[in-house]
Amino acid sequence: MGVEEFVLAAREAALIGGIVLEENFRKVEDELIEEKGEKDFVSYVDRTSEQRIRDYLERRFPDHRVVGEEEGGSEEGEYIWYIDPLDGTKNYIAGFPIFGVSVGLVCRGEPIAGAVYLPVFRDLYWAGKGMGAFKNGKRIRVSETENLRLCVVAYGFSSRPYRELETYWRVFKEVFVEVAAMRRPGAAAVDLCLTAEGVFEGMMEFELNPWDIYAGAVILKEAGGELKVLNKDGRLDVIASNGKIQKYLEKVVLSELGEGL
Repeated sequence: MGVEEFVLAAREAALIGGIVLEENFRKVEDELIEEKGEKDFVSYVDRTSEQRIRDYLERRFPDHRVVGEEEGGSEEGEYIWYIDPLDGTKNYIAGFPIFGVSVGLVCRGEPIAGAVYLPVFRDLYWAGKGMGAFKNGKRIRVSETENLRLCVVAYGFSSRPYRELETYWRVFKEVFVEVAAMRRPGAAAVDLCLTAEGVFEGMMEFELNPWDIYAGAVILKEAGGELKVLNKDGRLDVIASNGKIQKYLEKVVLSELGEGL
C-alpha cells in the first residue's frame, strides 16, 4: 500500500467531513453549541463530521489508528490518522468563512499524507511524501519572497493561553514592525495551506494539537516550505515559512519564549 492510496483516502475523508460543514454553515442554533471549556466550543457539526470521517477511515484501514479532536483515540501504532473535523470552530459559529477539515496520516512519527478542505471556497489541498503539494489538482509552491518588508505573516494562539499573554504580544510586536502585514485567520491548518501556496510567507501559531498541523505540515513541506514544531507539555508551537524567512521567525520566537519552552 503506497502513499498515493493514503493521499486519496485523506482527500476523500476531508470531502466527507466538508459536506457536513457545508450543509450546516450558518444554520447552527445557539442551543446546539456546547462549551467544552473556557472559550472552547463544539457543536453537533464537529461531532458529525468527525464520526463520518472515522467511519470511512476505519472501514478502509482497519489496522490503522484514528485520533480526532472530539473523540480522541489511541496514538500507539505504526499508522495514525489525525482528524480535525472543523478547524476554525469559532469562525464557523460566527459565520466567518475561514474554516476547514484537516485529515493527516503519520507513519512512525512522520507525517506522510494529508488533505485540507475549505468548503465555502471548494478548495481542496493535498500532498503526499515525495509527491508534491496540490490545490484543486494544480501544483502549488511557496513564495520566493525573502525581503521582510514585503512579507505577510500569519499568527495565532489559544483563546485560553497557557503562557502569559505578554509573551505573545512581544512576539507579535517584534515581527509586526518588520513585515508588510500580519494576519490572524484563526485556523492553523488553513494558514499552513495558505503558506504552502504563497499567500503568506510565514506563520507562527502557538499551543496547538497534533490534529491541527499534521495534514498542513505535509502540504507545506511538499510545497517547498519549512516547519519547526516545539513541544511544551503536549502543547505544540509551530513556526513555518517559505524557507526564506524561517531563521528570522525562529530567532524571534525562541528568544521571546525563552524558558516558556
